[in-house]
Amino acid sequence: MTGTRRVRISREKLVGVVAALACLAFSAIGMKVYDTPDYMYVDGRREQPVQLEQAELTVGEVIVGTRLVDDGEVKAETPGMFVAVTATLGVPGSQKVILNSAQLVTQTRTYDNWSGTLLRAEPGFADTEQLYFEVDPAQIDDLTLEIWSSGVVHGFYARARIHLGITADNAEQWRQAARGREIPYQISGTTAGLR
Repeated sequence: MTGTRRVRISREKLVGVVAALACLAFSAIGMKVYDTPDYMYVDGRREQPVQLEQAELTVGEVIVGTRLVDDGEVKAETPGMFVAVTATLGVPGSQKVILNSAQLVTQTRTYDNWSGTLLRAEPGFADTEQLYFEVDPAQIDDLTLEIWSSGVVHGFYARARIHLGITADNAEQWRQAARGREIPYQISGTTAGLR
């Protein structure tokens, strides 16, 4: 006669198995959360608004120099070059938009946002900020601003990509313009209502 044999598992072992499975599940979720999120580029041009995160982003003036100065006081100096980019974020929609990541890129280099400045605008308003980058003057051909909203869990998102007008043909002119030049350093930007 063949009988079935019952196996008894103690409550402590059962709790341990369930806890181990829960840890595995959380680990798998954590690995997915910290994967590099997918994004698409939204290409734009200086002085022309692009749609990004239910808002309009406009990149304007680009200034180069070697010193950042606030009210006559030198805040920073570099043997390389600072690039200051004016950016305006307008939100015609109903939700606040924050663009908290920005970098300048070339084909071979990436430069992080030196000042950590972010763009943040409430519905019905526009925020204008100066973004500052310290760059290698020898590596500025096709300098392009990439700006986006980043978070731990964001999924698929858009990243604006705006060419600043610095090319291989005119890079030397930009380098010459930067030598010994002071750039006004603005800690905070300006906010205005949309028209």
